[in-house]
Amino acid sequence: MTGQLVLLRHGQSTANAAGIFTGLRDAALTEKGITEATRAGSLLLHAGIRPDHLLTSTLERALHTAEIVTDLLGRGAPIESTWRLNERNYGALTGMSKQGAKAALGTEEFFAMRRTRTGRPPRMSICAWLALGRTPALRGLPWPAVRRTESLLDVIRRVRPVLSDCIIPLLRDGRSVLVVAHGNSLRALCACMDDLTDGEIADLNLPTGEPLLYRFDGDGGLCPRGGQYLHPAARAAAAAVAAEGGT
Repeated sequence: MTGQLVLLRHGQSTANAAGIFTGLRDAALTEKGITEATRAGSLLLHAGIRPDHLLTSTLERALHTAEIVTDLLGRGAPIESTWRLNERNYGALTGMSKQGAKAALGTEEFFAMRRTRTGRPPRMSICAWLALGRTPALRGLPWPAVRRTESLLDVIRRVRPVLSDCIIPLLRDGRSVLVVAHGNSLRALCACMDDLTDGEIADLNLPTGEPLLYRFDGDGGLCPRGGQYLHPAARAAAAAVAAEGGT
């Protein structure tokens, strides 16, 4: 059997709709987000993909999306939540509009912060950081789970063990795995799986609610490089994300 991996960015959240940096804050799905999650489940069903194992972050928008998909598939696959798949912490930009952040940082620094491997937002205040760590989705997690700010490289370092220690062994056993997470934690997974260059990382945009399929090649790799969306309109949706400034 050939293992299959599906990456799914959660459905649209209230923060996505408002155009603000959410990061590690919880944000509920919008009605559109619920529709996107339902359609994602239908696409998996139509493709004959029924995950044996499901991985999510600890954040509400990913968990809710995963629940909608599994309910539609009618299969009680075990769901494992891990902080390593949580969204990137946008530091002091958390809760700020993307337009406001761009005006504050300037175009060049804004691009570096959002789209490069090492760009890092300003750190959030100690008070905001302590309050964030006390929220239900993050309470009790180890300190590396809630930093004061993160670059994409920080996220890559924390998601890599999920790939090597959990996903790859399941795929080797011929299992199907669904990962429901966030724009940046999924970009980080793609960077690891596809060995993306800096330019490819900058250009990678993952739309909400669009399943991206990889197949295990038996030699430890995943193909095709860059994955294959289950819906042809996903490429246009990714272009729309790019036009808004990226994930």
